Amino acid sequence: MSRWQRYWFAEGGRLAAAAVRIAIAAAVLITLYRLATLSTVHLPGPPALYRPVGMWMLLGRTPPPAAVVDVLWGLAWTGSAAMLVGCYARAATAVSCGAALALTSLSFASSASWSHQYNVVFLAQIALLGARGGDALSVDAWRARRRGQPVRDVPRGYQWSLRLVQLAVALMFAGAAFHKLLHSHFTLRWALSDNLRHQLLVRFDLAGLPRPAIAAWIIDDVWRYRVVAVLNLISQSMPIMACIFVRRPLVRALAGGFFALEIIALAHVVGLWNPQWLPLTAVFIDWDRLWAAVSRRATPVPATPAGWAPRPAARGFVVAFVVYDAITAIIPTVDQRLNTYPFSAFPMFANVRSRLPYDEHLPYSVPGDRFEVLSDQPVDPHVQRWLDYQNRRLDITHGPDVLRNRLAAVLGDAQRRFPEAGIHGLRHHVVIFEAPAYPAPAHFEPHPIAVTGELDRGVFRTVLGAIGADDVVLAPQGLDATTAQLACYLDDEPTPHPLAGAHTGNRFATGAIEGDPLYVVAQIDGKAWLVGSRRGWRWE
Repeated sequence: MSRWQRYWFAEGGRLAAAAVRIAIAAAVLITLYRLATLSTVHLPGPPALYRPVGMWMLLGRTPPPAAVVDVLWGLAWTGSAAMLVGCYARAATAVSCGAALALTSLSFASSASWSHQYNVVFLAQIALLGARGGDALSVDAWRARRRGQPVRDVPRGYQWSLRLVQLAVALMFAGAAFHKLLHSHFTLRWALSDNLRHQLLVRFDLAGLPRPAIAAWIIDDVWRYRVVAVLNLISQSMPIMACIFVRRPLVRALAGGFFALEIIALAHVVGLWNPQWLPLTAVFIDWDRLWAAVSRRATPVPATPAGWAPRPAARGFVVAFVVYDAITAIIPTVDQRLNTYPFSAFPMFANVRSRLPYDEHLPYSVPGDRFEVLSDQPVDPHVQRWLDYQNRRLDITHGPDVLRNRLAAVLGDAQRRFPEAGIHGLRHHVVIFEAPAYPAPAHFEPHPIAVTGELDRGVFRTVLGAIGADDVVLAPQGLDATTAQLACYLDDEPTPHPLAGAHTGNRFATGAIEGDPLYVVAQIDGKAWLVGSRRGWRWE
């Protein structure tokens, strides 16, 4: 038997397969609960914003009807519950995975990209497909005993699923550490710069959220945020050790401890609480050895038949999963381009949010957005926070049609949530937020630079157009741009630079405009409107 086969198709694992089945089912049920209670979008979201994600790409660009979504909810809850108790465990796992994954994919179908809070749960569940998780601790096993059937313990039939699940789970945090090092050009500049200070500012202050006590303590001292950043890299790198030392239960348990520690740290330091990840800690425990130690009885391992070889289907599934999971986890941005949710990278704040040279304390600026509410009366601060936080990143919207659809969706949601505010319109601003250099108190100063678009009582206004190689073209809607004067903002600096150029109609012959990032704005009747932006992808 080859070394590869000995790794993936090792002996034992019957109890562990059952424990992992239960853990993943619990994680899926928590995910469904959070999706049903915390989601701000009614699945599948506004039809005008529908963008098929994951498996929905197979069915074209038409959103599924409400009846299909209702059936999926029923299948997801029923299949996940059956998976938890091990009733027709293999079939239940497949039904749960298909239905729950379809619903979760729909939750991102009205946004420009998908987030990562549920991916690892479904990666683990996909890795478990085909596993013999119902041979113990299950209704299936109880039913077999009642019928007088022998205990099911298939030679070398369990570990391939367990190790595949463990890799899928460990690769989440290992991938996060890898991307941080990758963005740092394999140095420690992600940790040994002002990066974490600015990451926390972006996470809380930019979103208008209060800082947790521990984050407030960390952010104000250079040694604290640099030491915490180094510890973060260490703790995220540790879970993958379980995949290397698969025959060392104590090392695996230690790796699982770091996995749980990282989940708790993310909750308390950056305010990202993901309880659906916690049950996955079970994949790092050797449950067969633990049971043998507790019961003081050795777990018998069935003899491997002569000439045994792994089933081609299992072998092919392992290879395909490992290769595709590694590609999407490691190659930057390929996951969102392929859009095969839930296969994903987990960059987790991987950009280096600091300016060169990294060993100096320098100001830092970052683009963001703000909503201006057009209403019959001033809105409460919590309404403003909801608008700015739940609907952020509208500044990366490209194209007036997409912008109008998104503004209409946000406006409709705000009117339903806050009818007492009398909201009749929204104006969206691009803002450059600037943080002073340490040791100045950590905070952001907002510098609004332009209005992206405005929707008020059904009337849409914007001048979003295009930045060409040597010209700028305005595309005004609801505005008269004949007197427009251009300016640009370069490199996220909040200072405008006049932009000269002869114009014919809405086309300005500006010549090539240097700058990355670049924002071109048009001054019309004393108000700046965004014409276009350009930002090249680069390591940061």
